[in-house]
Amino acid sequence: MISVIEVNAIIRERVLPAPIFMGGMLSLMFKAFCLGHQPAWLVIYSTIQWPFLFWIVYQDYKSKKKLFYMVEMCWVFNWLGWGLLFLEIGTVLGPVDPFFSDSVRNRLGFAFFIIVNGPLAFSVIMNANALVLHDISKTSGVFIHFNPALVSYALRWRKVWTGGGSWSPFDNNGSFFASMTNAAHDRKSVTDAFLVYMVWLIPYALWLFVTGDILMSVPNRSSFKDLYKKLPGATTSSKCWAYLILHFAASGTAFMGATLFYGSFLLHTVWILGLLFYCTWLGASYYSYTYAGARVTKRLEERLAVKAD
Repeated sequence: MISVIEVNAIIRERVLPAPIFMGGMLSLMFKAFCLGHQPAWLVIYSTIQWPFLFWIVYQDYKSKKKLFYMVEMCWVFNWLGWGLLFLEIGTVLGPVDPFFSDSVRNRLGFAFFIIVNGPLAFSVIMNANALVLHDISKTSGVFIHFNPALVSYALRWRKVWTGGGSWSPFDNNGSFFASMTNAAHDRKSVTDAFLVYMVWLIPYALWLFVTGDILMSVPNRSSFKDLYKKLPGATTSSKCWAYLILHFAASGTAFMGATLFYGSFLLHTVWILGLLFYCTWLGASYYSYTYAGARVTKRLEERLAVKAD
């Protein structure tokens, strides 16, 4: 038999802190309001929110020996992307001079659009990211993979629902990524996305070849370590090559898919809503399993099996 104390302990293995859940829900509602009413505020709010959420996730990853994940493409391009947006916000509001020419700024905007709607957004599906509002660490996948795509959606299609190019009151100095200048009509090339991607891939490849054997010998987790047994090759070096080639091929394929979203409001909307539906469904499934009794039943059955032995 299992005592009441044991049952209570199993139930309390998972808690649902009301303040954190409320904060997550209010943040989500505020983002939805900004997306529909004033897209510029979504960009600003998400940019300000990033370092605070990162710090919370960093502390959790540190305690769980998962910091090597933060050298992966998704984390690095979040830092680069939000940093670039921070500079763009300063440019738009006036106190910061444009850090590049209008042409370069517009090309960078397109490159990051392709990256965040390509490999980053596809990672929501690949990693089965769940939207769990009370657990920032568990939701970190949604936060680094989906939120950049949502912000890019607001930046790309604001004219569709505002009826014009106005970003008032945020157009003091040329608009985000020079999108209200002549540079907005420049030819867009997916090559720019590949060039930005290589800024991460080359240093990462060097780091992986140098530390590959070390990654396999330490208790810390990493993406390479997670996939090590599934990668072809007999040596760590050959597996590094396989990992990098697969990463490049998958990212390149995702880049090409993301170009379709840049040219079609309908396709991009379906993509964003599909990702949101997917991660929300996984989040709802998590809550159902964790708090509706299925998890407790499973844990009780495991405990009874141990006692029976």
